[in-house]
Order: sequence, then structure tokens, then C-alpha cells
Amino acid sequence: MKPLPAVGLASSIIQIIDFSVKITSQDNVIHQPADGEPIDNSTILQNAANNLFRLSLNIDQNDLKRMSTDPKRPKLSDAAEEMLKLSDETKTLTTTLINAVLQAQARGSFADPKWQTVREALSTVWKKKEITGIKKKFRDVRKDVDIALMVALRQYLDQSAETGLPVFSEEDGRIHHVEKWQNDAMDAIHTNDWKSKNKKNVEEFSKLVDKLSQAEREAVFCADVFDAIQFPAMNDRLQSIEPAYPGTLEWSIKDYGDGEDRFLSWLGEKSGQNLFWVTGQPGSGKSTWMKHWFRNSKSFESLERWSGASPGIIAGFSFWDCGTELQNSSEGLLRSLLFESLQDMIHGPLQRDPAIVQWLFAERWEQFAAFGGGMQPLTFGDLRRAFELMISDITKKFFFMVDGLDELEGYPEALISLLETVTKRDNVKIVVSSRGSPAFRGAFQDRPSFELDLYTKGDIEVYLKSVFEQDEKWVGICSEALSGTPERDVIGRMVKKADGNFLWASLAVSFVLQDTYEPPDLMTFRERVDALPPDLDNLLQHILSSLESTDLEHAARLFSLVDAHGYPDILELSFAFDPNTRSGITAEHRPLRESEVTQRVDHMHSLLSNQCRDFLAVFEASESTDDGRHGKLKEKQLKVTYAHKCFKDFIHSQRIQEQILHITGNGYFESDECWANSRLWALKTARLERGPMGKTHIAIWEELAWCIEYALRLQEKDNKVRTTYLDEVGFAAIIEHQENIRNDETDLPEGMQAESFLDIAVWLNLAGYVTIKAKGAERKANKHAVEYYRTMRKRLGPGGEMKWIGGKRCLTTAYNTTNPEIFQLLDYYAKPLRFATPKPFVEIPAGV
Repeated sequence: MKPLPAVGLASSIIQIIDFSVKITSQDNVIHQPADGEPIDNSTILQNAANNLFRLSLNIDQNDLKRMSTDPKRPKLSDAAEEMLKLSDETKTLTTTLINAVLQAQARGSFADPKWQTVREALSTVWKKKEITGIKKKFRDVRKDVDIALMVALRQYLDQSAETGLPVFSEEDGRIHHVEKWQNDAMDAIHTNDWKSKNKKNVEEFSKLVDKLSQAEREAVFCADVFDAIQFPAMNDRLQSIEPAYPGTLEWSIKDYGDGEDRFLSWLGEKSGQNLFWVTGQPGSGKSTWMKHWFRNSKSFESLERWSGASPGIIAGFSFWDCGTELQNSSEGLLRSLLFESLQDMIHGPLQRDPAIVQWLFAERWEQFAAFGGGMQPLTFGDLRRAFELMISDITKKFFFMVDGLDELEGYPEALISLLETVTKRDNVKIVVSSRGSPAFRGAFQDRPSFELDLYTKGDIEVYLKSVFEQDEKWVGICSEALSGTPERDVIGRMVKKADGNFLWASLAVSFVLQDTYEPPDLMTFRERVDALPPDLDNLLQHILSSLESTDLEHAARLFSLVDAHGYPDILELSFAFDPNTRSGITAEHRPLRESEVTQRVDHMHSLLSNQCRDFLAVFEASESTDDGRHGKLKEKQLKVTYAHKCFKDFIHSQRIQEQILHITGNGYFESDECWANSRLWALKTARLERGPMGKTHIAIWEELAWCIEYALRLQEKDNKVRTTYLDEVGFAAIIEHQENIRNDETDLPEGMQAESFLDIAVWLNLAGYVTIKAKGAERKANKHAVEYYRTMRKRLGPGGEMKWIGGKRCLTTAYNTTNPEIFQLLDYYAKPLRFATPKPFVEIPAGV
């Protein structure tokens, strides 16, 4: 038998036993924060219950546990069977403890004095002997687990020795902590020749298991903090920035400027100012320059002169006006810099102990260890304290690059103050970029700096010449000319008009080389160049005005769809662009074939290039990476966004918005309806994702939640419940996936299996849908929906829903609304006989 499933199950059992023993002990004092509001009794008990739930689920999700339910499974060893029996005992005890914790929570009130221990709370529902009794039962199970685990590992070692199989995995810093747990335990058994029948050996083994379990708890906390710091699409802005065009920025490899304005020299200086400002006009290429120098081998050479023997940590962040709230906020900045720095320290060449996370978030670690707390959302104050504590370690040198300060949402004064405070430290250097707005010029004009557009004339010429040389029509015309003078004249005129603005040059050359009905000649190209406005904003208007009415209508729809979403996946945008907004309802429930995906993606590329004139761009983004625990990997996705902030600002100007409104017509185009259709398509075409050890995972929840959100947004506008749409959503998410749910993992909420969309609707408090559907539903369906509601609300606790509905405005409002009459209605229809029961009056809304 492979040891990992047994070790994994033993680890899960031990974790839940150790936590249960701790919270039932008198000396486990609840840690309260030193600053701010103390944690109330209800939150403490809810955190304890949530942690018990989480640890219980780890038992259910274990491979050995899954294997035990397979009728075709091979015969398990006696040690494995014993471990399964002990896991069942542990779950029974845990359920009893969870119920007691929740009962104590229900009995308490905000007026109660703060409990010093969880045991003190339990004493309000249990007698002392009951608390002592369950604690003893947990400890007895723990002893049996240690023996069963030792037997399982001893058997594996003996079998490996007989067959010549390798006993231990190769040492690897990325190894899963449970696998390392297993290897350390086997190493100790092998080295000390421990036997399960030797009492002293078992005691020594138990002490080792205690240490390994503690290390695992620390690893889990570390991973949880990483999850709390990281946010979706953290690296998307960096991905969306086009790399420097071949042959450009070669000047920046050489040092330039005078005095302390020389960038490479500044990187290597051990004294002087620690902030360098890159500025320039909009479109001059600041973000491209920053991306070019981020983790650049040439910058490494200079930084090593500055850092000397001290280890260097590098992290970066790009503010993004076209992105999410976190992507253009100071909170997003700190989360990104913390995440990258800690990854560098723990998983990079330094291989630092993960305990650094416990040091940076000490109070949260104390709460996590004491009662499973500390995982509440991080505040900006939490992040700033952790960041400042991290850079206070003068044994390390920190180099940060922060792009696009002018794309910060709100006023920049607080951000400027933060940057100035951080760069007072000798062990921190920061490079920032922004437009030359008064706030930044006033703060940074006396710092080392340069204006990028003063250096880009040569790069623009290299770029334009290369693009022209790749155009067949242009090459044909130039080959007929007697000299290269006309060619140089056209390019020279464009370089002069660009005036250091790379964005202007890229737009202009694309417009000049666009296809026309008549074969162009050199004079035609020259006339096109002469007609181009030198101002970027006027150039954008000139390009937009050149579109045919149909192309302009398509462009307006695409702009509106992107504005309503943020930056969508290109395939989802193709679904949303479908003029038939009910196509998702009639679509088949199956993954798209590769040819279908290719056709849709190619069509969108054509629309974005021709109808949108490249105002919208496609970039490759990675949705997630291996997190070290779940092993989930997603393929890179093509995303669509504005090619530049200037384009978004231009499209959002009042003049252009009035044009778009005139084109689309008032009420003709409903972006929420389009995105509701798109999300249903995405739900129906969801693919199985391959996880660790060949397991498959079905991503359902995110699309399901967004389907509901858009249905609620539409209902908010016309007060009509989208019953037909939500019925299809429920069928796609639950009914069609039932067979897969039995065989594979899903990301639906755990605690109780939903049998129909009515379950989800009652849990999320979709009052309109429930009111319409309760009467026609079977009695047992209404009864199950109420039970599902109670289970999920109990399982998640106050605030636990944010994992599932966070960021969705209408869904959050619905969830937090109180509708007691809905449950009266469900109870009424759940009864077998209703002759003597008056029917509750509930106004039934219109459904469509």
C-alpha cells in the first residue's frame, strides 16, 4: 500500500484531534489583538466551529477515505482499515463538539464578558465531566492513530526493502508538506528501527508526530496567509504590457544622463536617494520600459553592487486603471509586494523558514493556533504593518518597481507618503513611473529621474521602419523607387509627428498601412501621413471617424461589454457579443470542441483588429498557479482589455459616450443581459480540470454565482424574475453534473449536496424565485431546500458566505435580506396535509 493516503488521513485525524484537545483545555487562552477592537465571543466560537468543519472535510477528501467507498477497490491492509475506523470515530466526536460550540454561540450575547478560553464557553452547555470526557476520548483515539500509522509505515518500509523499491523521495524544496511529513516519519522509523509493539518506540514516535503536526499547522497557516494576500489576476497587468519591440531600448543598456540621473549607476549606489522616477507623456512607453527592466540581468548586475553580501528580494506591481479594484489601489500594491517578496524568500534561493509568515502576522498566528481564527480579511493597516516589518530586516535588500502611479484610484497623496517613508530605509530601493502630473512632479522632481519621451525618437524610427518593411505593398512601392529618399521621407515625417510618443506611432502606422479599395502608391502613403493629427486625442478621433457605420456599431457594443465586465476572457466575450441573448438557454451542455473554440477566438481577433481598430487588445493571462496544497493548475487564458489607458479615457469621454449612445440606441443594448447569456454558456461548456494524482475537478460555482448575479441585476431593473433563465442555470449546474459529482470533485459549497436549484435559491435568499417555484415543487424538494439552507448557514457562519458571493453586489444584498415569510411558505408546502394551516400571504412577482 502506498503510504501517502494513510499518512494524509492520519495527518487529518491528528490535526482535528490536537485542535479539539486544545480548545477543550483550560490553559488555551484566547489571544486578543493588541490594537483595535477585541474579538467578540460569537466570532471566536464561529471560527472554532469553522476550523472543525474544515478539518473534518480534510478527512472526507482523503484518498484512503475515497478508496474505502469504491466497491472495486483492492483489499486494504489491517492498518489501513484501522485508520478508516478511527477516522469515523473522530468525525463522530467532532460533530458532537461542533454542535456544542454552536449551542454555546447561540446562548451567548454581545453583553457577555469576553471568554478567556473556548472551554469557558463550552461550560455554558456542558458539564465539566462532559468536557473532560470528550477530551479524553480524543486523546485515546490519538494514541490508536499513532500505532496504526506506525504499523502502516513499518509495513511499507519492510516491503520496500524486500522488493528493492526506493524508500524515500528525492529532496525537493517544493515537496508537499504532507509528503515531507511522511518521509520524515519513515526516516525516523527506519533509522531507529522502531517497532509498533515496543511501548517506548511508540512513545518516541508520538513525540515525533507531535513535531511534524506542529510543522504542518505552521505550513497550513502560511498557505492560508498566502491565499489571503494573493488576489485573482495579480499578474495580469504585467502580462498585458507588450514587451519592448525588437531593436528598441538598446540605448537603455548603456548608462545615460548626468549625475544621479543615470539609472544603472543609481541601482548600484550604496548611498544617496533610494527612489528613482520615470516619467513622460501618455503613450511614451513608461510601462514597457518598466517591464523591460523588471528582473533584467543587467539590472541584477548593478543591484548586486548595492546589495553586496546581503540577499536581495525583488518584487513589482503595476497599477491598472482598466483592471479590478485591487489592481488600482494601494491595498493591491501592498498585497502584491508582500506576496512576491515572501515567495522569493520562502521558495526562492533563500529557502527561508515559512515561520517568517508567523512573524509578520504574529497576532493572526496566535488566533489561528488558539481557536482557528486569524483568517478574517486583511485590512490595509494589517498589510502596511506586515510590509514595514518585513523591510525592517536590514540583513536583506529590497528592490521594488511600481508602475503607473497615475492609474491609482483616488488621490495619490497617501501613496506618495508611503513611498517616501519606505525609501528612507537604506535597504530599500524603489523605481516608480507615472505621468508628470503636479502631485508627482511636486513630490519627485528633486529625485533621480528622467523623462522617457526625450530618449525614444530613435526607437520610434527603428519600430516604424521595421513595420513598414513587413508590409508587402510598401516593400513593392519602395523597390520601384530609384532611391530610399521617399521611404525615409515618409518615416521621417511620422517620427517628427510622434514627438517621442510610441503609442501615437503604433496607432499611426497601423492606420496608414490599412487596406483600401485602390492600390496605394507612395503619394497615397504620404498623404495619409500628412492627414494624421499630431495630437494623440485627435488621432484617436480621426481613426474612430474612419469606421463604417456597421463597424462602429460593433465597436460600440464591444466597448460597452468590456466596460461592464472589466477585462473578460476572449471566449466569454464572444458569447456576450452574440446578438441572440437567449442562445445560452438553448445551447447544448458539453465542452466546446477545439475547432469551435478556435473559430470563436479567431472571429473575436478579427473584430478587435478591424472593427475596433486595435483600441481593444488581447493578452495572455494565467488564472492561477500551483498553490502547493491543492495542486490546481489552469491553462493560460486570452483576455481582452483596452490597449492603453489613453484609449479608455478617450472612449469614456462625454463626447464619445454620446456617440456610442446614439449608435447603440437607448434600450437597444443591455450589457447585463449579454453577460448573463455569456455566463450560462460558460457554465454549460465548463471543462474538467486535471488535478493531483489524476483527479478531475469541475469548476461550477464561479459561473453559477455570476449567472445568479446577472439575473438579479436584470430583475432589479424591471422587477421581473428570470425564472426560465435560472431554471436552466440550475439544470446545467446541478442536474447535468450529478453523475460527474459522484465521480469527481466540484467546487460547489461543501456540507450538504444540493439536489435542485431551489436549494441554492433558498440558501442565497432569492426570494422572487422561491416564491414562484415553491408551490409547484414537490413536498420533499421544499423540505430539502429548508434543510439545505440551515446546513449551509450553520456550516459557513456569519461572514462565511463572502468566499462564495464576495464582490457580487446584488447577490450580497439578497443574501443579507431577511424574508421570514418565504420560510413560512416553504414550511406550508412541505407539509403532507394543509387543511388546517392557513397559507401565508406572499406577493408573487412576475416571472419571465
